[in-house]
Amino acid sequence: MLPITDLSGNTEPVPILKNFTRTRKVNGEKTLTFYVLPTHEQAWGMVETQSIVEFDGEEYVIKKVKEKNAGQLSIKQVEAVHRFFDDMIGCQQYDIHNGSMTFAAALTMVFSPTPYTFNIIDSFYAETFENFGRDNCLSLFKKVLDRYGAEFRIEGKTVYLEREIGSKTDFQYRYRHNIKVIDKEINTNNLATYIRGYGGKPDDKGNYPIEREYTSPNAKIFGIIEADAVVDERITTVEGMDNRLKKTLIDEPELSITINEVDLRAAGHSGAAINEGDYGFIIYEPMGVDVEARIVEIKETFDVNFKPINRTVTISNITESQTDAMTRFSRTSKQFNRLMNGQETLPYNVLDEAVRQATEALQSAQTELVFDNGIIAVDPTNSNRLVLFNSAGLGVSSDGGQTFENAITYLGVNTNVLTAGEINTNNIKIIGKNDLFYWDGTALQAYDPSDLNRYVKLNSSGLEIAKGAISIQRDDGAYLIENGVPQFQHAQVEADPPFTSAGVEVYRRFWRTNSTTSQNCQVYTLKKSGRYLVVQVVGGMEDNGQSGTGTLEFVNLVSGEVFHSKTFSGTINESTSVGEYYTATIDLGIPDYTAMSYYLRIRTSSSSRYMYLRKLRAWVEG
Repeated sequence: MLPITDLSGNTEPVPILKNFTRTRKVNGEKTLTFYVLPTHEQAWGMVETQSIVEFDGEEYVIKKVKEKNAGQLSIKQVEAVHRFFDDMIGCQQYDIHNGSMTFAAALTMVFSPTPYTFNIIDSFYAETFENFGRDNCLSLFKKVLDRYGAEFRIEGKTVYLEREIGSKTDFQYRYRHNIKVIDKEINTNNLATYIRGYGGKPDDKGNYPIEREYTSPNAKIFGIIEADAVVDERITTVEGMDNRLKKTLIDEPELSITINEVDLRAAGHSGAAINEGDYGFIIYEPMGVDVEARIVEIKETFDVNFKPINRTVTISNITESQTDAMTRFSRTSKQFNRLMNGQETLPYNVLDEAVRQATEALQSAQTELVFDNGIIAVDPTNSNRLVLFNSAGLGVSSDGGQTFENAITYLGVNTNVLTAGEINTNNIKIIGKNDLFYWDGTALQAYDPSDLNRYVKLNSSGLEIAKGAISIQRDDGAYLIENGVPQFQHAQVEADPPFTSAGVEVYRRFWRTNSTTSQNCQVYTLKKSGRYLVVQVVGGMEDNGQSGTGTLEFVNLVSGEVFHSKTFSGTINESTSVGEYYTATIDLGIPDYTAMSYYLRIRTSSSSRYMYLRKLRAWVEG
């Protein structure tokens, strides 16, 4: 049975008929197709578009239902897409960005309106956008993937981004071993061996500052076949254009191999070990195929008990364009080793004294070189100070080589002190368990990974703090602001002379009335600088043996709306002020710092019994 949930939130198990198929592609696309019989009346009616089915721990949204007869029965043919795509196309980003953006900044803009978060695995250079935004988030996500050359995978509500998903594995598809059927397709429709590129902004005559050309070594085999020229004003370096031309040119035949497996367990591997994006080997002697290849698509068919009965794997070097923003994503994304446009030599514009001292120390040093396990440079005046260089890395020691507290190895850089004039970096990313911290050319940014709308951003425009991401603590430990909420009260003012109706009198320490229609005790004005209006009162009814209740009302002065009320039924002692104490906590909504006035009104249900009320305190907080 397949769990299905309709738009009303009802869930039922639906029996499937046959041909339950899941398709997984290298760039995140996942779809289901299956047939359903009307053997369960309630579940049958729930098999409609936008209902959600759950399979293998993931949710899919039904996008297409085709009903037809099969003899005396009707059957439904269903197509469903992974919920991620439906959620993303249903969210809009209304902001617009122009100019350079880091990968993290672009993804933050894409995912901020959605229930998803992201995690960047590899490094990506900044890219320039024009009018990026004001579109559905799926469309924007596609643009980001294309621009930065990234692939993605989804785990729960987190999207992981890499230059290339998948792993290098040792699996093999072999003739007469685990291949049932193989289809091999080769075409040269897009083959080209020569390409030109134009970059930078052209002059008045249309001449570009960067003009390059590239001829593939395969021109010796196929001859000169010209591809469409690349014209991109964002490319302003020769190296960047050369790299773009080599990556753009399709200089070998496009190959697609589809394999129908026999059973991978025969090769000592379980089916779950092979995933889209993985690399392995395909050996098929009759067709002369012996290559390492990448899986770009896996199509799995299950029986009615969801046990796998067939699997078809597609291996290809074809880059397919995305034609349907809902479900079509590129099979492969080319990797671009992009260079920063116009990058200059790093200037030493700070710490000049430290630079001078370091330079003098190097120029005046008298060292001895020893060749032992590498090259060792020893200070002749203090043999404890030495530098070791070998294939493992570079180390600096102050204890004769016993330890190297400052070193550069394949594991990274380890140092106690770092002195630098300027560190020019495109993006620094620090990922913790509870925070995402980004430092790029636009701002210092820290995000809550569970809610990207909760963040702190610092740049030359100032400090921006969203959704309560700030707490300020005094020296004694008390909080002035906690999670963005001020921990102090805002007073309100009352009318003077009192705004009291004729039906209300002041008796001892109370207002009282025997009117059965609401009467004003007083009017108050406040500024909505906090979320909650808090009013403490004591009230009750005259103790005269009669029945009846009293009502307290809070009434908006402008609209006349009663936005809060309270009923009192107990008695009160006027002389001792003993009665029912009540604290009204009223949500005023998001603070907009405008003025608001309200009446405090009372009435009794019986004119033979007075209602009493006394206001103790009132303030705005939160």
